[in-house]
Amino acid sequence: MATLPTTLRSSLLAGSLAALTTACSHAVLVRSAPSSAALAFESPLPAAAAVFVDADQLVREVAPHPSGDCAGSRYPVDARKAFESSVIETMERVVREVEPTTALLERSGMEARGLDSVIVVRVNTFNAGLVSGGGLRPALEGGAEVILSVSAFTRDGLQVRETVFGNGVHSLTGGAWNCGSGAAALGAAIETAIENSMTELGELIANSPELRRSLGAAGPG
Repeated sequence: MATLPTTLRSSLLAGSLAALTTACSHAVLVRSAPSSAALAFESPLPAAAAVFVDADQLVREVAPHPSGDCAGSRYPVDARKAFESSVIETMERVVREVEPTTALLERSGMEARGLDSVIVVRVNTFNAGLVSGGGLRPALEGGAEVILSVSAFTRDGLQVRETVFGNGVHSLTGGAWNCGSGAAALGAAIETAIENSMTELGELIANSPELRRSLGAAGPG
């Protein structure tokens, strides 16, 4: 997957700075972004799976790059609900039956509820940044990256433990813009990063030979 521009990446690292009391605040809207890519397996895993999502890392106040025109603005982000919805919608494409859960189930709890598997998706890292300015650079450029840890258990024990990654960049160029437009650029970049990570997540679960073998599912013929 393509890496982010150097200037934007440095802005990502500054994105968790605390807000100044005099700064303008522009809330960032992040919508659900499940994977839209065609996955390798047409038939879902024949399982009833509990899906636990830990998205607490997706709360952030983004501070733009200090050299840009919007350095005095702040952009609060809370993408937890959008991410959770993205995970559930993606899992519903690759698993026969999905049961969201707010508590992490042990094997005994899984079996007591008649489930075949538990899938755990945690956001380990979330960075977001904004570069603003004129000249040869885009007027506004938002960027985001997420790193997720994914585990999947069956009655046979742990079958999957992997890390997946997603990033996104969204630029607004030319025309009339203001620092409030940065919220839209950031929101679109975060949605792209989530969607990319959902494609990796879906393919990981759908294509896991360990999961399919444990669940008695056939691979591609």
